[in-house]
Amino acid sequence: MAEKRQFELLWLRVVPHALLNDYMTVGAMMFEPGGDFAELRFTRDWKRVECFAPNLELEIFERLETAVREGLRDIHSREDLLQLLDQKFGSVFDVGPVKAVLVENPAAEMGVVERDFLASMAPVERSKRLGRIGIVARMKDGLADAGVLEMMLRDLDMTEFTGENDPFRVDFGYRVGKSLKMLQALALNVSRDPAVTLAYRYATIGEGMRKRGEEALMTAVVGEQALRSAGEVASGIAMLRANEIRVRSVEEMGEIAEEVKRELQA
Repeated sequence: MAEKRQFELLWLRVVPHALLNDYMTVGAMMFEPGGDFAELRFTRDWKRVECFAPNLELEIFERLETAVREGLRDIHSREDLLQLLDQKFGSVFDVGPVKAVLVENPAAEMGVVERDFLASMAPVERSKRLGRIGIVARMKDGLADAGVLEMMLRDLDMTEFTGENDPFRVDFGYRVGKSLKMLQALALNVSRDPAVTLAYRYATIGEGMRKRGEEALMTAVVGEQALRSAGEVASGIAMLRANEIRVRSVEEMGEIAEEVKRELQA
């Protein structure tokens, strides 16, 4: 029997309201003090996250996972992780108290942690409710199938135009002459708020680029149900179009990718 070793388990938590003691666990990290093992697992139950923190865009959770994975080998304590989160995200995320655990196989133990504490309660429904992250994945697949993914600008930083405290980034972009053409995933499930926010940001980006003698063009890629929806969702789509943002369904991603290919090869 392998000897049990001591590891430290940290829970990553989202804290949408700094003045309230409400939080939701969205990830877990385990590392071995003085050892080489360090691993991160993250929730994929985005519907539950959206319900708990509806005012936070899901892209910030993608950035969180990326930031922690990139710094994984340099995190040797709860304080190290807290410092990383504070530098990159302010007070949006927190770390729970350290939990000491004795295990033989830390990788297997992390699988148990993910299954018991981070997995969706309804995995079949989850695949239908990935929201923005699911749309981004399908956009990526469509661009890859057309052979243009590696030619795209990705995860474009827009703080020059939207402000240094705005986490907004553009999913995909490409340049044609003096025009920057952008593709942005947009989840419009029950509210028009994401559309309102995108319209505002696009106006700000467009104005900033015009001052530089350039043009910004935006296409919002939405879920297949959004274009057939009524009420707030339909209002949000109307607002996007009124602000000169093209709206396409993720079902059209193959066609969109071929259009990108033609423009890049012109």
